[in-house]
Amino acid sequence: MTGLIESARAILASSARQVDVVAHNVANISTPGFKRGVGFATLVSGNDMRGQSIRIDATYDFRQGKLVATDNPLDMAISGPGFFQVRAGDAVLYSRQGQFRLDDEGRVVSPQGYVLQQAGGGDLVLASADVAIADDGTVLSNDRPVARVALFASEDSAALTRVGESFYRAPETAMVSDDVSIVRQGMIEASNTSLGDEMVTMTQAVRQAETGARLIQVYDDLMGRAISTLGQAR
Repeated sequence: MTGLIESARAILASSARQVDVVAHNVANISTPGFKRGVGFATLVSGNDMRGQSIRIDATYDFRQGKLVATDNPLDMAISGPGFFQVRAGDAVLYSRQGQFRLDDEGRVVSPQGYVLQQAGGGDLVLASADVAIADDGTVLSNDRPVARVALFASEDSAALTRVGESFYRAPETAMVSDDVSIVRQGMIEASNTSLGDEMVTMTQAVRQAETGARLIQVYDDLMGRAISTLGQAR
C-alpha cells in the first residue's frame, strides 16, 4: 500500500515541477537569448510537438531562437552554437543575449552592466558605437579592425548552469573558442519559447497530476474496504 502512495507522490511532484518550468518559460517568452527549460518528460522524448529532433543539454533546450532586427549597431545575434563571453564583476558568464550599449567608459555592456569580452581576453572598449561588425565578430572602425568579439562554444553543455535568465556559468574546461558561429550585427536572438509548446507541456502535466490523484483515490478506496472488512470480521 505504501508503494502506491509513494508512486502517487512522485507523480504529483513531477507534475508540479513541470508546471513550474512552464511558468518560468512563459514568463521569459520576451527575454532576448532565453533558452526554455525542459522537464523530464521532454528529455525522455527528445523531440518537439512536430516530431522534429531538438538539441537538449541538461535541462535546457538550446534550439536557435528567431533573429530580430533592431536599430542598434551594437546589438548582435549569434547564428550557430556559440555564446558571448561577458564579465560580471569577477565572474565570467556566457550568454546568447546580444543587447549591448556603450557605458561612460566606452565599454560594451549588456543591460545588466556585464562587460562583453574580446577574443584573446579583456573588456571590449570602443571609441563610439559607429562600427561595423563582421560575420566572424571582427569590429571595424573606419574600415579598420580594432577588436574581435569573443565567441565560445560548449564541449559539455550539461556543465552550463543558468545564472539569471539568459546567462550561464560554466567551468573553463567546458568552453572552447568558436570559429563556426556567425555574428549578425544589428539583430538580437529572441527567446526560443513557444506558447504552443508550453500549452502542450502544461496539458501533459495536468494529465499526469490527474493520474497521481486517481492513485490516491484508489488507495483511499482500498483502505476503506480493508477497514470495513476488518470491522465486519469482528
